[in-house]
Amino acid sequence: MNKTVERTFAILQLIANSKHGITLQEISNELGIAKSSAFVIVHSLLELNYVKTLENNDKKYCLGVETFSLGMKYTNDLDLVQQCGNYLPALAEKYNKTAFLGILNDCNIVYLYKYVAKNARLATCAIGSSKPAYATALGKAIMAFLPEQEQLHLAEKIQFDELTTQTIRSKEELLHELTLTKQRGYSIERKELERLTFCCGAPIFDYKKNVIAAISLSDLAIENNNEEQMANDLKAVATEISKIAGCTFS
Repeated sequence: MNKTVERTFAILQLIANSKHGITLQEISNELGIAKSSAFVIVHSLLELNYVKTLENNDKKYCLGVETFSLGMKYTNDLDLVQQCGNYLPALAEKYNKTAFLGILNDCNIVYLYKYVAKNARLATCAIGSSKPAYATALGKAIMAFLPEQEQLHLAEKIQFDELTTQTIRSKEELLHELTLTKQRGYSIERKELERLTFCCGAPIFDYKKNVIAAISLSDLAIENNNEEQMANDLKAVATEISKIAGCTFS
């Protein structure tokens, strides 16, 4: 890979992950490159509007409007996102939940779509953010339907951090949960990602019957959550979206 291109994307990722902006010196230190090299790349990105300086500190850099525009073009081109916009709002409103669409990126889930019902009590996870797949209903819904070797490979790579007292802690525990998920056709996350969360997920398949994404409904973890009825409705929506993606369930 071209070193300049590699450094450019490394710098963009570093800037994207810096909530309060980042200086040239910090970029240089973090990536182990000369400050002069970082300067050339950052100022090229600055001229192209992919990065900008903070309004109150011109020594710090953050993402620019072109980065946002590029990301939105990618998201808007995804038919999955468009279909979720057609199907998920009504379902979220029915159960007063927050609905999500996510895809698997290595060992993480990336959130591509979000709809918050008017009376929803929980609206965590911004579009574009990522969370560890093993601790999310979206992640488990996707991993459960991966080919066995791919599933095992992912499970071997995961670092099982204890996010709460309910978080899955081992490969064996995860594989057992994925087996249960596949059997019932939907996934459950109960206080695993955060101490107060509950989430139900269902997989979406393409025309080759490969799992490509998942949708979910999220809320506070409470009793009498109508889990089975909600899961069945979620599965029905996931099936309709899969059919639009070309999947046949014969």
